[in-house]
Amino acid sequence: MKSKKISTKTHSSEPVITDFGNRKVSQQNFSKIVALPKIALDNCGITSHVNVKLVQSKDEKFIKLIPIENKGDDKIG
Repeated sequence: MKSKKISTKTHSSEPVITDFGNRKVSQQNFSKIVALPKIALDNCGITSHVNVKLVQSKDEKFIKLIPIENKGDDKIG
């Protein structure tokens, strides 16, 4: 009896992009705010705190959100 070898690819060369559509940029005091759906942040593992980076390359600019673990210290930011 021969067994079939199934190839699974763990890393793809293309990033997965989720489009949240057009979002309004709101003004709050001296800040600008863009709201994202709560479920999208929950699915990324973002519950309360994130590290925010602006990434700029030749062809594109984007904001990168990286979830950070809150180890009982609520003095982040």
